[in-house]
Amino acid sequence: MKNRSLPTQLFCGLALTVASLVMGACHTPLYYHPEYNFAGRPTPPSGLLNRVMASYTTNGSSGGAEILDALNDLRRNIQNTIPAWYITSFSAAQPTTIFNYPEQTSGYILSYTDGTLTTINYSKETAAGSVGSFNTTPASVATSALGTYFAAANTNAGQIYVINNGATYTFNLPNVDKVVTNQGATAILAMVRNSNALYRIIKLPLTNNPVLPPGYVDCEPLLLPTLCLIPVADQNSAGVAGAAYDHPSGASFSLDGTTAYIDNCGPECGGTTAGVTMLQEGALEITNVPTADPLCGDPNHPACPAGNPATLTALPVPNPIPIPGGVTATLSDGVTLYLAGQQLQGTGLFAGNLTLLSLTSYTITNTYSISDGTHTKMIFGDDNTLWIGSTQCANGARAALAAAGNTTQAANYNCLTRFVPNSTVAGGSNAILPSWSASTAYAQGQRVTDGTNVEVALTAGTSGGSKPTWTTNTNGYTSTTDGSVVWVNVGAVTPVQIIPTITPNNPTASQTNGGTNLTVQYPNTNQNLVYYGTLSGICWVQNLHKMYTAYGGQIHAFNTADGSEINNTNITIQGTVYDVAYMDALTNSAN
Repeated sequence: MKNRSLPTQLFCGLALTVASLVMGACHTPLYYHPEYNFAGRPTPPSGLLNRVMASYTTNGSSGGAEILDALNDLRRNIQNTIPAWYITSFSAAQPTTIFNYPEQTSGYILSYTDGTLTTINYSKETAAGSVGSFNTTPASVATSALGTYFAAANTNAGQIYVINNGATYTFNLPNVDKVVTNQGATAILAMVRNSNALYRIIKLPLTNNPVLPPGYVDCEPLLLPTLCLIPVADQNSAGVAGAAYDHPSGASFSLDGTTAYIDNCGPECGGTTAGVTMLQEGALEITNVPTADPLCGDPNHPACPAGNPATLTALPVPNPIPIPGGVTATLSDGVTLYLAGQQLQGTGLFAGNLTLLSLTSYTITNTYSISDGTHTKMIFGDDNTLWIGSTQCANGARAALAAAGNTTQAANYNCLTRFVPNSTVAGGSNAILPSWSASTAYAQGQRVTDGTNVEVALTAGTSGGSKPTWTTNTNGYTSTTDGSVVWVNVGAVTPVQIIPTITPNNPTASQTNGGTNLTVQYPNTNQNLVYYGTLSGICWVQNLHKMYTAYGGQIHAFNTADGSEINNTNITIQGTVYDVAYMDALTNSAN
């Protein structure tokens, strides 16, 4: 350390005395920042700058929410004097879902067992009371950033619950299993299992004699109705009644707030044709009360009156748009609509696909093979990446290939996909992977491109001073020695990576015993070396080039630059992890 003046030394000593969290003399504090560090957000009790909240259960009957330090990848402080941080005053048997609103410095956690939705105060890192209850084991819950409306679908009860200003409204709708809201909760949609119908909630004008809307399903309260459940018009762009939807299973909304994208699950949910139906978002708003039966033209419904407003978005192609690859999740960047789903194969198994739909021509521009399973998570990340998560991935076409002895990445049946849109194989800002570099330190598991193929670091070390002669064997059996690094070639560079990378059916010894067999680096408690399990939660740790996940019931974190896994030893939570949320994200879109 350089010599310092006496005043400087005194100041540093005083700083050390007052702030015990400072690592060294006059160094940047670890766990302290100004009271209002960003957008008026106060310093939380933990003092952490980058917090990931994880909900967990210890035994299925008790659980809570823990806070992780996503900057340093720790569940404790660096000095190891604080073993863990928790959301105080919160407990739940099965806290399955987190609804994250960092812009509002708050969120909500659903307790699946009793259906209770609890408010979480991010500034105080504590529970802030119950929003209400949606009966036991709700199938789906939707919340809003401003807390104006909350909705839930309870399949067992056959009911939809809507909470507004502390009042709960209950609507009867047998087999309802999905509710969706747009960001401002100005539109609330509902879907029914094994059905081609779509429903929405409307709010009646305040009056002593409310007029029930034509075609309504249920209105509540019974004596003086305020909210009603009504069907959404189901004619396609050709005017065919009942043809607008095919087993709808979800929805997303355009960035400009004009369009709702309805996910038509199709064959994956027992239907006929997978696709996306585009609806005018304004026509779905809760204040838009119909003056005619929305199902006019259907059998047993009246003819459509002149001037009946259309719900479909006018497109240059037929609406809905068929998506052969399947649709259970959608996400838009304003230019492209990304659709994840599964397509039935000739083997009788389903295979996962990512379909890219141009929002200019409304035509499919490309389709990629991704993880199998039911796709429920899509999120953008740093380094121009899109991440897609799914559940129950071990029952699809990829797992069948693995069982048949396939040795390529096509037999990697893990549940997380990293995708790089508008990408190049090597070089440029949209490169799929970093290019190999000379005299560079590489950690085990890091990925680079050799210009053609993906090379995974089997052994950590420093690369040589010149490019090695790469093996051209892409089955993952052979390796390339490069300085003190050993690389394994796992196939051609493509925009898609199944995460984590493994070498299926590799006959060589494990990497710890000198072989080239790449397995998962940080196995879960079941010690499965090739499959983490269902991905139930994912969040983007903005600007830190990380994605945190709830993967197979445990925390797993990944680098966005190359998809390699971050050591999870110090972020492992005792129990089964359900969901994750980045509490300090710049925007609500980080989950």
